[in-house]
Amino acid sequence: MVWFQWEFMWVLISSTTLLNLSAEQKTNLPQTLTEITIHCLCENSSADHRCHCKGFDFMDIPQNLTQGITTLSIENAGLEVLKSDSLTRYSDTLHELSMDNLENFYHIETGVFRNLKQLQTLYIYRAPKLQKILPEIFSAYLPNLKVMRIVYTGLQHIPNLNGLNTSSVLDMVELDHNKIKKISTREISNIALSQLILSYNEIEVVEEEAFVGSQIASIVLRGNRNLKLLHTTAFHNVQNLRLIDLSDTAITTLPTIGLQDIDVLKVEDTYSLKIFPSVFNFKSLKKAWLTYPYHCCAFKFPKTHDPHEYEKHLQSFKALQEAFKTSVSIISSALNNTPESVVNYTEEPEVWSEGNGIFHDVKRIAVRPIYSYPPFMDFTEVECFPGPDAFNPCEDLMLNWGLRIPVWIIASSAVVGNLFVLMVISTSHFRFTVSKFLMCNLAVADLCIGAHLLLLAGIDAHSIGSYFNFAIDWQEGYGCNVAGFLTTFGNVLSVYTLVVITIERWCTITWAAHLNKRLKQRTCVKIMVMGWICAAFMACLPLRGISSYARTSICLPLEYKNTFDLVYLSTLLVINCTAFTVICMCYGSMYRTIRSGAKSGIANSVRNDQTVAKKMALLVFTDFVCLSPIAFFGVTALLGYPLITVTQTKIILVFIYPLNSCANPCLYAILTQQYRKDFFILMGRMGMCKEHAYSSRGAIRGKPLPYSAHFRRPHGVVRSISKLSNTNRNSLVTTLTDVNGDLPLNNRGARLIEKGFKKDIFKDSANL
Repeated sequence: MVWFQWEFMWVLISSTTLLNLSAEQKTNLPQTLTEITIHCLCENSSADHRCHCKGFDFMDIPQNLTQGITTLSIENAGLEVLKSDSLTRYSDTLHELSMDNLENFYHIETGVFRNLKQLQTLYIYRAPKLQKILPEIFSAYLPNLKVMRIVYTGLQHIPNLNGLNTSSVLDMVELDHNKIKKISTREISNIALSQLILSYNEIEVVEEEAFVGSQIASIVLRGNRNLKLLHTTAFHNVQNLRLIDLSDTAITTLPTIGLQDIDVLKVEDTYSLKIFPSVFNFKSLKKAWLTYPYHCCAFKFPKTHDPHEYEKHLQSFKALQEAFKTSVSIISSALNNTPESVVNYTEEPEVWSEGNGIFHDVKRIAVRPIYSYPPFMDFTEVECFPGPDAFNPCEDLMLNWGLRIPVWIIASSAVVGNLFVLMVISTSHFRFTVSKFLMCNLAVADLCIGAHLLLLAGIDAHSIGSYFNFAIDWQEGYGCNVAGFLTTFGNVLSVYTLVVITIERWCTITWAAHLNKRLKQRTCVKIMVMGWICAAFMACLPLRGISSYARTSICLPLEYKNTFDLVYLSTLLVINCTAFTVICMCYGSMYRTIRSGAKSGIANSVRNDQTVAKKMALLVFTDFVCLSPIAFFGVTALLGYPLITVTQTKIILVFIYPLNSCANPCLYAILTQQYRKDFFILMGRMGMCKEHAYSSRGAIRGKPLPYSAHFRRPHGVVRSISKLSNTNRNSLVTTLTDVNGDLPLNNRGARLIEKGFKKDIFKDSANL
């Protein structure tokens, strides 16, 4: 309603202005004269005559406009049908026809464009009801037509341009943002144009020989996200094709027939195209815009990319060389038998000499043929984007054998060691204590990290020498996501479990006599459930678009593009740094507690004190070596100053990152006395190591005894607690991690218990 009022006022004011002018004033107006009809405003000048029509009740082109009109623009009008005789009166002068925002326009009658000999530009824009253009519409003689743009309409089929008769090459046929679903065989044939733009339609298939016989310099199919089927001969017999744009489509294969001579190839944002054809199919290519950096490796290493096509190309090149040598020898032989006067030719350059006013003298020059071999195309000169970068280099997953062999050793050690821990602890007939429960959680976490390394080692062994041929399937597929999930989950859970184990031991040593302050089994389960949820949550975020596992070949979440990525990576670093700080503080406090006990006379020698210090230092050192490089280089990268490349990161990944996964089974389980007992009991059940099993008091003749078989009620409180402590040795620093129950004690008994506990703690710490 507001728009209609504005239109009415505009026409009224313009008409009133003209009517108020006298005849003399109208005569004295400049060359630009405004004439008003009910819906049209025309501007006439000496060189150009334009008419602009609008209005929702504008239903047909008036025949009383300026007869010499060159540009006719129809905008925001109610026009429904472009009638066959609508433009007849202006056929001799009309250069441009523009139709914009016609909500009701749906049909063009046959013959409307006949005899429009001066028409150069046809523009139909935003006509959603225009779904079909009859085949006969463009069967007309339009000698000067240069540009045809039909965009943002409901067009479902490509207009038939095969009968279009022009005297020269069309500059552009643009049919983008329509509803076209298919390009059939020979649908665009025998036409000559510079650009054919079919972007952002709904094209699903391009059939064979769809453009046969046409001369098209540039074909643009960008943005057809439903385009999956591109026939292998879709571009067969397209002449003079120099540019093809298939960006943002869903094609899975790129046909090469008909594309041998293109100069520019664009296949950006086409993530479904994972296999790039041999570069030897593009003999004239100069620039390529692709989706994956690894595809550009094909131009740098064409032989590695497709050895079969390389051999075929090499054989063809050698055959061409032999043919060239043969032809050269024949020509040379013929020239040697020909008089020089026949070989020479007369050169008469048309150079005027101002000095004497005559042409220079005629020159006779002896000509000999210049022989050169046919060129062997150097594909490394092709400009390819995006090129290989620090995150996606053309190198192998494991750079060389210096990494390839160690990664198998380290990954196997981590997997086998943690599997042994799980197997022995889960089959133990002794009571499942808090320490054992925590050891199992730690083994599962470290097992995930080892599995991640095994996956990397496996894909490296499968792709030695040509990783970039397999990189896209690996990084964009399920493999890298699984590997990345395992390593992130394992890292977070491992660090979390190490903190819980350290705090549990600190509580045991600090409050040795206070049994009610121990970490109970039920509480420990709740704490570890929270840890599993936290680790799974952090591992799932890259799968939901926060950072990404697919950014690098080693499947670590290293992508940093926005604030969410920054917060995620910072959180991982904070978790690792906080865990290391807590571990250091707890072990420092434990060492001071044990050392104070040694000074009070409970310990028998200073040597035990030194042994405990060494064992604790070893635990802290392994954590430091594993976590500090990751934290340091991670912080520098987040601050925008990365100090190492992804190539150098692989060295840390192999030698430092899995250090805890290999060391934890030994430090926290395998080297402990309780684990050795459980191991020999397991061997005894299998009929092996019976003597060791018997000496471990856990089996007789390979058969396990009940848990309480060797338990006897002690006579004194101190002795009973000491005895219980000796039967529950599970941890590296203390074995007093679980007690069957609390005993009512008086003050004297409590002091005796505390002394007994600290004494046992110190002894067990010395026997690590």
